Amino acid sequence: MSYAGTDTDRRLGNVISIGRIKAVDPAKGLAQVDMDGPDTDWIPWATARAGGDRTYWCPEVGEQVVVAAPSGELGNAVIIGCLFQDAHPEPADSADTHRTVYADGTVVEYDRAAHAMKIDVSASSGTVTVICKTATVQASESVTIDTPETTCTGNLTVAKSLTMGGGGGSVNITGPVAINGPTLTHNGKEVGSTHTHSGVQSGGSSTGAPN
Repeated sequence: MSYAGTDTDRRLGNVISIGRIKAVDPAKGLAQVDMDGPDTDWIPWATARAGGDRTYWCPEVGEQVVVAAPSGELGNAVIIGCLFQDAHPEPADSADTHRTVYADGTVVEYDRAAHAMKIDVSASSGTVTVICKTATVQASESVTIDTPETTCTGNLTVAKSLTMGGGGGSVNITGPVAINGPTLTHNGKEVGSTHTHSGVQSGGSSTGAPN
């Protein structure tokens, strides 16, 4: 067999290869791949966007990847994708589900059939932070906040009715209270600025209950 033929076969065999990540350099965006033979040099991994809009997702050691080498030269190789394996199988089994599972158990999922979006960080006891100038949540039916403690650090405006009750809760207010409205009732009795009392007389006696 001629050297030219051997070199051609080698190049063709290297055009598309499958290997596993051996090491990563997160700061430089490079990785080394174990090709079940000679390891690659430090090579880049492909990303969804790399211009003014950019995405970053560093592969992990042991992750199975697809390597493309233009002209079959591994020195010019690029990691172009990843493949599931027994140790890290598919995180979903539905064609309608877009699901990302992180190593700490966090899940980000959208189910187009159910029209449902879910962000679940409960497995990692993590937090979700949204930072912006203005945030708007529009729900055509209802919004539920299910938590034992809710804190609002600024002003709170309620445009319509406010209903409180259940669980034996109470209201604690620190600071001045101003109520502007035509009526103020307590257990069906008017106790606002225009209410009257029965049994009023001068002296040290107390008034009767509100009328």
